[in-house]
Amino acid sequence: MQTVTIGNELGRVPPKIIYLDTNLWNRLLDQNVEPATLLSRLERCGCTLALSGQNVYELTRTFATSTDRGKDLFRYIKVYVDAGIAGAYDGMDLLRNEVKTLYAHSDSVVAFYSPADYDALKEEIAKLAEGIVEERAETFLSERGKFARTSREGQKAHLESRPDMKAGLLAVTAESLTEWLDEQVAADIGAALLSAHLLRIYESQDAYAAISTALGLLQHPASRMAKAVVRADLYSNWRCAHRGSNPRDLIDDMYHVLNAAYCDFYATAESGQKEYASLLLCQWTRAAFYDEKTPLGDWLSTLLEGECA
Repeated sequence: MQTVTIGNELGRVPPKIIYLDTNLWNRLLDQNVEPATLLSRLERCGCTLALSGQNVYELTRTFATSTDRGKDLFRYIKVYVDAGIAGAYDGMDLLRNEVKTLYAHSDSVVAFYSPADYDALKEEIAKLAEGIVEERAETFLSERGKFARTSREGQKAHLESRPDMKAGLLAVTAESLTEWLDEQVAADIGAALLSAHLLRIYESQDAYAAISTALGLLQHPASRMAKAVVRADLYSNWRCAHRGSNPRDLIDDMYHVLNAAYCDFYATAESGQKEYASLLLCQWTRAAFYDEKTPLGDWLSTLLEGECA
């Protein structure tokens, strides 16, 4: 069996990594969880937390309702970043890194921030902690919102114009969904869906090269993101067919799930994600759902039961 290595240019990411959805960063602050204490508890289990650029940009929305709350939130997050938690690349950056891995004939994917990118993250967090919100954060949120709206509307219209496709999706039951996703990822439709993402992120019109790369990625054991993004597209289509449309926030929520593809845990307080998080992440990442009954610091530690020294 081929061994897959998750590359990391910082050289200090521990064996276990927990990616937190944005709602849990807010809860850590609300519950007054002491960063040093939590990180120490996790470190004893060989674990740390992960923060992505999407986390940062989404949390800047806090400033729209309360500048003081925004400052408090990023001052709190700054402690974790200064302590050296993992910086997780976002989904499309991970996909680019998987392409590099494929053409380098390697099994090592750089999934976490390089020193330069981590320094940039620290600089941005420091500015946000002072209440300085740069234009690129607002641009990211605006473009992501526009993409989510157009994708949602286009998906619904496309299915309505293709009754044969919709009928095929309706024939897939919830009970057979996992098996169907596995089959579709390995089929021609998987490569076609992935090639569309490659054409977009590389701004290329070379469809043949995109298909060839997509096929290579889906067959490569190290390409977690390639497989996860196809599963996300397939699930989104299936859900839209069965329910008539998808929620406005589904795309943003799925992006966070995808960002955790190279982490060991994806943790969220959003119970609605129970329907699909594990479907997208497969066997690599365990999805965990915070139930609000246990202090969050204690709950995060319980994810690692049996692994602490």
